[in-house]
Amino acid sequence: MAPHVNTVLFQMKWKTELRASGSMTPRVPVLFVAEQGRALRVIDIREKEELTGLMGHIPGSLWVPLERIAEVYQRLGPDVPVVLVSHSGRRAGLAAQFLHALGMQYVAALAGGMLAWRSAGYSSTRHPHIFERSLDTPTFEEEGPIAGPLTKEHIERHVGDPSQVRWARLAMLLTNGRRSCVDGRDEQGVIGTPGGDAGEFLLALASVERITGTTLDDRTVEELLLQELEVFGRFYMHTDTHAWEKLVASMAGDRRLSNKPLPSLQDEAGWHTLLAHPAPEARPALLEHLLEPAHLGCGHLKLMLTRPQDYGVRPDLVRSFLRAYHDLRWNGMPELEFVTLAGAHDEAAVLSVYVEQELWDMSSIPLVSPSVGPKQVFVAHPQVAAKHRDHYVEFFRRLPQLVKLAPHHVEPLRTEMNAIAATQLGHTLQHLAKGLPVFEARFEGGDKVRVVEAGKV
Repeated sequence: MAPHVNTVLFQMKWKTELRASGSMTPRVPVLFVAEQGRALRVIDIREKEELTGLMGHIPGSLWVPLERIAEVYQRLGPDVPVVLVSHSGRRAGLAAQFLHALGMQYVAALAGGMLAWRSAGYSSTRHPHIFERSLDTPTFEEEGPIAGPLTKEHIERHVGDPSQVRWARLAMLLTNGRRSCVDGRDEQGVIGTPGGDAGEFLLALASVERITGTTLDDRTVEELLLQELEVFGRFYMHTDTHAWEKLVASMAGDRRLSNKPLPSLQDEAGWHTLLAHPAPEARPALLEHLLEPAHLGCGHLKLMLTRPQDYGVRPDLVRSFLRAYHDLRWNGMPELEFVTLAGAHDEAAVLSVYVEQELWDMSSIPLVSPSVGPKQVFVAHPQVAAKHRDHYVEFFRRLPQLVKLAPHHVEPLRTEMNAIAATQLGHTLQHLAKGLPVFEARFEGGDKVRVVEAGKV
């Protein structure tokens, strides 16, 4: 049986997406579906010939024809998250309503169907292997625990599974995607880099300071972050449940926040709401709590703040960024995402993902899930991160009112960013992944991928 929904966080995210659709028919957007890994099942309900026709189907999806749609409820039960796919979303919407009436709590149609999926820049496949899988086909995770460390064979199976890899054009990722952390606790298909968008933004700012010999103040950092959102869109930062619990306990004991009733310690949704929309008078106190290293759930950002000698970033620059991030978020910037990852680190390997060709903005990029069966891996995309840094150079060059970047600074800035990134990645892996095996997944296009053993951290 597929894993049941067991986290408040996923439920909140799912319900938020449904509310945002503004429809009586349960629908979720393409971006939400594309970024989910094992958290949900994608089921195509179209006619058989449509799946191998020009539009193809979503890699890793299952096929259940419309006339057998009741089997989805009968086989999976009421709690498994399911997204139904049709050509435009109309048939899937009717099927979702039917399954919801049967009792499925987390069922929705892909808004816009395959038309929207392809228009958004995500790939499809016409391969007939979709007919070889069914609702009863066990997933890697459901086959039971993996004894011992992850091996090359495990990684080959993982990256060769289309349900664990989504493909998107680099241009779409630059403007509408996000860079997640390398953290293995994220169940979504990710473009991984240490600290995600937050880590990359900070190393870019630190590189600017080094190359130009300037110190960026709070106002400049906030304005640069605002410009980042205007140009690149979505921006990811995460915490985790352990840091979150410490943060909540700290806030609950702060008398400055007790002028209004606070949620109970067990009311996770209430605390998320409070932190997402705090009263203006409460914000200075909340910032004090949020800037405490113990309350940072991203290990990379915490190390940046506490080990500046290793990471090459001023602690005050990290604090300036965190203040700017939360201030803009509280003032309604929708591009800023604050994600809570569940559980403790339990990664069993490091996986670096490469595309065996020179990247350009229309290259297709594999988004790989960090969940390898029941285990986790750190996932990094060094190529994509380096390409994004090239765009950062141009980004800073076009903001002379904020960054004094002379022509002779351009190439040194590019070099400095990549050098700091390599140093930071090494330190973070030494702290979080020491002794773990390292693998490289080298995608050669289509279904071809080669896995290489690359030693240990």
